[in-house]
Amino acid sequence: MPKVSVIIPVYNTEKYIRKCLDSVCNQTLSDIEIICVNDCSPDNSLEILKEYAQKDNRIKIIDFKENKGAAVARNKGIDEATGEFVGFVDSDDFIDLDFYEKLYVKAVKGGAEVVKGSDMKILHQDGHAEIDLQNEKIKKNKINFWCQYTTAIYKREFILKNDIKFPMGLLVGEDPVFAIKTAFLCNKIDIINDAQYYYARRENSLNSEYWNIDKVDSYIEYINIVTSFALNQDLSDNDYRIFFGWVLNDIFCTRNAKGKYDSEYYNKLNQLYNDVRSKIFKFPIKLLYDAKIFVKPDKRGIYWVAYNILKELKKDKRFEITLWLEGYCNISEWKKDEVLKDLNVVYSYFALGEKTNYKIVKNKNFNPLYYDAYFNPAHNAQFSFNCMRPAIFNVLHDTIPMLKEPWFTREQTINFWKFYSKLTSDVNCFCVSQSCKEGFLRFFDKLDEEKMIVAYNSTAQNFYPEKDLNSLNSVLDKYNVKPSSRGDYIFYFGAVNDPRKNIIFNIKCFIEFIRKNNIQNLYFYIGGLGGDIVKEKFRMLYGVEYPEFEKYIVPLGFVDDEDVNRLYSNSKFFSFLSLYEGFGMPPLEAMQAGVPVVCANNSSLPEVVGDSAILVDASNKNDIVKAFEKVYYDEKLRNELVEKGLERAKMFTWSKTVQLISNKIIKVLSGGKYDS
Repeated sequence: MPKVSVIIPVYNTEKYIRKCLDSVCNQTLSDIEIICVNDCSPDNSLEILKEYAQKDNRIKIIDFKENKGAAVARNKGIDEATGEFVGFVDSDDFIDLDFYEKLYVKAVKGGAEVVKGSDMKILHQDGHAEIDLQNEKIKKNKINFWCQYTTAIYKREFILKNDIKFPMGLLVGEDPVFAIKTAFLCNKIDIINDAQYYYARRENSLNSEYWNIDKVDSYIEYINIVTSFALNQDLSDNDYRIFFGWVLNDIFCTRNAKGKYDSEYYNKLNQLYNDVRSKIFKFPIKLLYDAKIFVKPDKRGIYWVAYNILKELKKDKRFEITLWLEGYCNISEWKKDEVLKDLNVVYSYFALGEKTNYKIVKNKNFNPLYYDAYFNPAHNAQFSFNCMRPAIFNVLHDTIPMLKEPWFTREQTINFWKFYSKLTSDVNCFCVSQSCKEGFLRFFDKLDEEKMIVAYNSTAQNFYPEKDLNSLNSVLDKYNVKPSSRGDYIFYFGAVNDPRKNIIFNIKCFIEFIRKNNIQNLYFYIGGLGGDIVKEKFRMLYGVEYPEFEKYIVPLGFVDDEDVNRLYSNSKFFSFLSLYEGFGMPPLEAMQAGVPVVCANNSSLPEVVGDSAILVDASNKNDIVKAFEKVYYDEKLRNELVEKGLERAKMFTWSKTVQLISNKIIKVLSGGKYDS
């Protein structure tokens, strides 16, 4: 019995076959048989085979009288083989002279059914070479052996026992089918890194990239074959995810590469992706949650959206959540947070070395294909992986950077555009309002409207009416509010230094209102960092008139979370004159706290407040002052607005929002099998 049977399918390779045969016939392992299957070559290949067979009695020629394809040729070789192991060499490739000796020695020593040589070296027509790195992946898990099948030898008894053959009739994918079945069914694959196989890439780039419809259909059949095969195996969850992550990634890359030539190809391959994803769907869903917003957080609107969605998602046992960060960050503070502290964290990259001398290193232990979905709750971060596995789900907040770029720093603008540039028809989006959705569709023609749904926000905290003068005074004492600045007040809470919030104009309207009506005991409390700067701007703006109303503008500085509800609840009314909002959390917070609201009538704000607030033009001082007069002097109106506001606020809860989000994710991943 020969130690190795070398199977060489031959078709139309007269220019290359001599080099191939020389490398096989001169192997240092002499106890081999060489089975050459001529697939009805129209050139001089058969004559060359006969020439070599006359000089080497180890060569056996099988001559097909009609072309049957490489799969039939290789299968015939397997049937005729008598060796302990079988190996395959394509007739335009070649191998090291000690290739099979090294593989065979390792096989005998290690007892593996499959022994693989070095990563394949690809030789291009223009003379340059590249190494197709696969061995490290296969060492981690034999399931990763899906290509480079010619770089290995296989125990013949194992191949025959499991009836592993090359599928006939495929124009694409016959080799991976053989390799995948081998990897799944063998006990182990040993690897040596000093036995080289050389693959000659003969086609030019255009021909290798372009497929006709027959190749597309053949690829689809190949994917369906390996998918059905894998689904019938008893795989661990880890192997299941590794394999099908690779399958989905391969479909995605093939769709993008081949689909660019023909929309029919694109649509077919896109449908294949969705079909396979639905077939392999199972619970729990492995979800990567983008956690950049929680690193050194600025606890404004988007932070609370990200935090509260995560808080609710954790309750859904259909999901297994892992926090993702692109680079390593100090997250020691997360250990104190009730939502973040018990979640696993993964990084795409690490910084190795000192602060002034370091390099960025890829985390090789992180495999994004392992995860089903990636969820990005904030605009200032985005998963950097060109694939639909994991499926990408984004929360879209607003298009303000396109509308008002001067309002943002250069860094903020760059971060926004980094995010926006990744928005394509492949991503699924949760828009925080209908206005937000319409804005994105207006600016981004690549987005698929069918993959964009409105998922309204709720509030940062749980707000409720809490009218208590004694407890309010305790809060005012805490923030050093002078007795001369206490009484009825308007409480503003939010981003003081954001020009979009229109805080300067809001206070101007307030001053006009108290001046016009000679009101002596109404104050404007500013909650948030930057209030002192606002007050200084008014000092410069009004000059000698400033002392007249200085005491009415009261910066509180940073307000602790536990104090916000009390300040809202005891406010005479709430004024929110923002120039643009993706959603608009503050007026909803005020309504929950039982406070009448005067609100700008632009962007998403009418969606949030409905008829539960007085809507005004945020740039019309006269209209705003009149609205202030109405709500200040009309107690009946205030009570009506409070009642309507409390009822309206019930429409917006994080549990409703996250139920909509989670159901949508499941529907997408399952192909509609789970629709609630």
